Amino acid sequence: MDRRVRQRRHWLLHGLLPALLAAAASADEVPAADTLGPAFATRNAAFLPVSYAQLPGWDSDALHESANGMRASCQALQRKPAWAGICADFDALDGSDAALRGFFLRNFYAYQIMSPARQPDGLITGYFEPLLDGRRQRDDRFRHPVYGLPRDLLTLDAAARGQGASAWLVRQGNRLLPAEPGTSGAAQYTLALDDARPNIRDKRLRVRLDGTTVRPYWTRQEIEQQALDAPVLAWVDDARRLYSLQIQGSGKIELEDGSLIRVSYLEQNGQPFLPNVTRSADAGLVLQAIKTRGLRVGAASGALAPDPTVPAVVNDEVAQLIARLSGQAPPPAAAKRPAATTTPASMPARPRPVSANANVQALIAALMGDAPAAPARPAAPAPAQSQKQPPASLALVAPASAPAGSSGSASASRPVADSGASSGSSGIPDPSYVFFRNTGGDGPQGPVGALGVPLSAGRSLAVDPRSIPLGSPVFISTRDPARRGGPLQRLMFAQDTGGAIRGSVRADLFWGFGDSAGQLALATNDRAQMWLLLPHAQAQAAAAASGPATRGLRSAATLRDCVVDDPDLCVED
Repeated sequence: MDRRVRQRRHWLLHGLLPALLAAAASADEVPAADTLGPAFATRNAAFLPVSYAQLPGWDSDALHESANGMRASCQALQRKPAWAGICADFDALDGSDAALRGFFLRNFYAYQIMSPARQPDGLITGYFEPLLDGRRQRDDRFRHPVYGLPRDLLTLDAAARGQGASAWLVRQGNRLLPAEPGTSGAAQYTLALDDARPNIRDKRLRVRLDGTTVRPYWTRQEIEQQALDAPVLAWVDDARRLYSLQIQGSGKIELEDGSLIRVSYLEQNGQPFLPNVTRSADAGLVLQAIKTRGLRVGAASGALAPDPTVPAVVNDEVAQLIARLSGQAPPPAAAKRPAATTTPASMPARPRPVSANANVQALIAALMGDAPAAPARPAAPAPAQSQKQPPASLALVAPASAPAGSSGSASASRPVADSGASSGSSGIPDPSYVFFRNTGGDGPQGPVGALGVPLSAGRSLAVDPRSIPLGSPVFISTRDPARRGGPLQRLMFAQDTGGAIRGSVRADLFWGFGDSAGQLALATNDRAQMWLLLPHAQAQAAAAASGPATRGLRSAATLRDCVVDDPDLCVED
């Protein structure tokens, strides 16, 4: 008898074959620690497959603290084919760190997220839920409205501009959709959209109708001059704290009876995020603006000093700014020097002397109380800008006397709401404006993010959805502002977006509610590296969409915009 036949009979007699077959099947289903997914790229990022052993701090992270984040992501994604089995597997876990590590190993490939130029370093900032004082009814003190969705704010697919200066459109709810001439309810509209840019996630413009003309939606300055036809969720007493609420994207409002209401980001007016800093601004706004240049306000004297928690970057502009604000003679501009190899892509590779940068001159003038010389206004926000936190480089603009496309009188054709008169100008020149939804009162859960689920303090991120699919686990490595710059290496979840969170290795870390969370958010501004954990099926689809490489290179024109082509999460051009 053949030796293999005798061996198999022996195994059968001893009941070992079923166990061996089960073990073999299990080995096929559970990848080894060094199993790598296929490499791929998009127009916005490159994804390098790595083993979990290469994630710094992966074995020491308290993964059970991330369970709520994973549960929330499954709440939103469990009906999607790539996630159904994953979420069923998660529901069966005992919740231990070991069980969770095995779960991620079974279901996700790990990828280091890199810029299109294959740079691994990026930027991480922080945001939180502020607390504002408010009232349900307007009075002389509480006169700044926290608006819900305006009834005249519409969206228009960016592709409609390809039809030329006019287009046949039909309104369905708050959307303007292309239509054939003569379609019931359709009309021909003139498109006066200037340099309006679509939202990166849904590829839609935020617009309004002016008769049969489609225009960009109102700017902040126009909104503040007369009340909108929109619900008012509450009235607050400080326009600049309301602006901070809009930058953070969510917060709580304490009413006269001591009760709290929570508001979360609902929509934005489609205008670019262009903050300006003036000496009359409150300290919080000045601090936020200065922080983006690696500076902080000294605790004792209020003098500006380099922030030791931010990596040293050779930057003549910052040196000039420190000198001016400290009353010292500006140092001479240094010769151009190459930046360190670890400098994130969002930072300038070769800093220029301050005299060559009108934006920096305007920042210095504004912070010194001088009349700022307005730099040329960019046609669109820079790629690194974001809405939940000020961008890595400020674009400073002087308030426009009349918005483009207007007659100079914002109130001439503006509908007036029943809620009362306008709050008047706040003096904030940023044209962007955020509208909110009421997400209930005070409670243990965090605010609702862009994924539609509550955020987890310290475990949720706001990301660019083109580079990091919403709901995905993301492992980060940066410095911990709560531990004097010690390592912060933990598993997070991409559950929110920000109008100014742009770029491949770029995220905003949600720290929670209140003053302590606010301090952590203000202190979070550092280099970071990030790793995307992607379901196997999505990784295979992303690699197939990347197409074949020619000598290791792929044309950006052939790559898609999103990692995952899903109309609920990220829309392709």
